[in-house]
Amino acid sequence: MLTLLPRILPIFLLLALGWGLRVGRLVDEATGDALKLLVVRIVLPAVLFLSFVDLDLRREYLLVVALVFAICLVGLFLGPLLLRLGGVERPWARFLMTGYEYGMLGIGLFAGAFGLAAVPTIAVVALGHELFIWFVFFGLLLASREEKPSLGATLARFAKNPVILAIAAGVGLDLLGVHAADLDRIPGLDAVMATLRMLAPLTAPLILIVVGHGFHLEKGAFGEVAKVVALRLALQLPLAGVAAWGVLGWGLGLEPRFSVALFTLMILPPPFIVPLFMPQGPATADERRFVHRVLTAHTAVSLAIFAVLMAWTPTL
Repeated sequence: MLTLLPRILPIFLLLALGWGLRVGRLVDEATGDALKLLVVRIVLPAVLFLSFVDLDLRREYLLVVALVFAICLVGLFLGPLLLRLGGVERPWARFLMTGYEYGMLGIGLFAGAFGLAAVPTIAVVALGHELFIWFVFFGLLLASREEKPSLGATLARFAKNPVILAIAAGVGLDLLGVHAADLDRIPGLDAVMATLRMLAPLTAPLILIVVGHGFHLEKGAFGEVAKVVALRLALQLPLAGVAAWGVLGWGLGLEPRFSVALFTLMILPPPFIVPLFMPQGPATADERRFVHRVLTAHTAVSLAIFAVLMAWTPTL
């Protein structure tokens, strides 16, 4: 534990720093939102491009993508059933039973715990999740607002997303046999690569500070919030154990690091984008507050589970 604490505590201290900056009014909501955009549009794409360009894609990774996509579908269809059995009648709660906050929490946790060199592992595992979010989850969110997104509009949003562009560029170059070392030898591109490498170390601390800044510890509907978190974990934790160590480890024979990455992904809270797509106005104000409470409570529980995972698997 003495050797593990110096790796676990910085994660919690960075989260606490972000929360303290908001509570102490040193960083307001507008600045926090600007930092979030910086993470999503600049820092995350930089580290993901560097991760994928030197990935050396293997055929087994396609099976990992299909597995994770299927897992997300399981949560999508079984989640509402569990909510009905648990007596939860919140209309937007079904979106809290599937999907994972990979970008704004998963990468920060994984990189903070195991180093930037571990990011390619969780990036591969999360590819199927990203496809699910953009082509299934995102469309359902819009449909719940009585909007009907066309396939063209969905593809356009997908293609314009900086994270997706970074992944596509990295994967494309990797498939062509072009790696970071090759780009370093091209005048002009060598400076771009050096810039990306300077941005990459910001990933974990900046993400964790931004997530901590977004914590809103509000009272109210605690029993219902706890029930949703418990129902989600009752579905996700057994599924994570079977998928991570049963399918990836025993079935596909992948290295243990992939099992740890998949388990990390599946203990994460629901996507933070859910409240952003909820209708605005007083009619849905209580529902939005409820969703925010679930996201905050689940994040706290996810951090506790991840700390246990680190104690069990201190290295990859």
